Amino acid sequence: MKRLILTLSLLCMGFISNAQTPDTLKLSPKELFGESGNLNKVGVLQSYVNFSKDVLSTSNLSIGVIGKQISTTLNLGYSRTSNNNKWGHSFASSINPIWKYYGVGYGLSRNVEKRTTTLQTFFSTDFDFQNDITLSFIDVIRTKKYGTFGYSLVTSKTFWGGYQGQWQGEYIVDSNGNWLSNVYPQMSPSNEMNYRGMVMYTYTYKTKIVNISPQLFFMGDIYKTFQDDSLNISYLNKFNLDLYYGTSMDWKITKRYVLNTNFRYNTTWDKLSESVGYKKSNPFVFMIGTNFQF
Repeated sequence: MKRLILTLSLLCMGFISNAQTPDTLKLSPKELFGESGNLNKVGVLQSYVNFSKDVLSTSNLSIGVIGKQISTTLNLGYSRTSNNNKWGHSFASSINPIWKYYGVGYGLSRNVEKRTTTLQTFFSTDFDFQNDITLSFIDVIRTKKYGTFGYSLVTSKTFWGGYQGQWQGEYIVDSNGNWLSNVYPQMSPSNEMNYRGMVMYTYTYKTKIVNISPQLFFMGDIYKTFQDDSLNISYLNKFNLDLYYGTSMDWKITKRYVLNTNFRYNTTWDKLSESVGYKKSNPFVFMIGTNFQF
């Protein structure tokens, strides 16, 4: 910051000799790129985390390693089935105080032989800037020989409040041309509707002590609608893919008590986001949870 203030002070000295010194000045694009690199990473890809994709488990505790930061998510779930086992109700909550992520959800499931179909809704918020509501249709098919297959169709709408944008090189000087402060643009509230698809596969190897289930999730955004005070666009999303792969293990502690552990990693391909300066973080996630059969 000291370097920035010194540079801006030197720039302002050139305007002292002018009879009319403007109150607001702006750096050229070249000067902006050189001076703002340490402030807002202009020209550098900025990483982000997408919890609507990364929180894919109802384990009680998830620990994610994202870059050099460890993120802990507490996921609590409760499920109840009807006496004939044809219908099921599930309630879920997710809390991550580090990333200010809080969510609650409800799902209604129908079981037919080796197939389970679920309609699920989930609402998440940071109580400040972002709110998200998601509606999912999930279909899971179980086979003895080939494992378990599934697919999901997801619709989500995200609402963002107004926020201070990145510095664009505009700053204020006094009557002598000395730097006073930077001027940041104020971004208007916006929202985005997103349509997404996912397919998954898992196969379970059963032993007396533990059931081991390698997992694969393929997820991609298909269509988006974005809107704010000055823009309203809808477009078919370019190729993008989130690949989650890992292993789930159910440890048979007793006949009624099962300890579950999950290891999962994420690889992302999304050139559209990278073209505008953003890159999704690929967290390594370790999850541990419990399941007690009443």
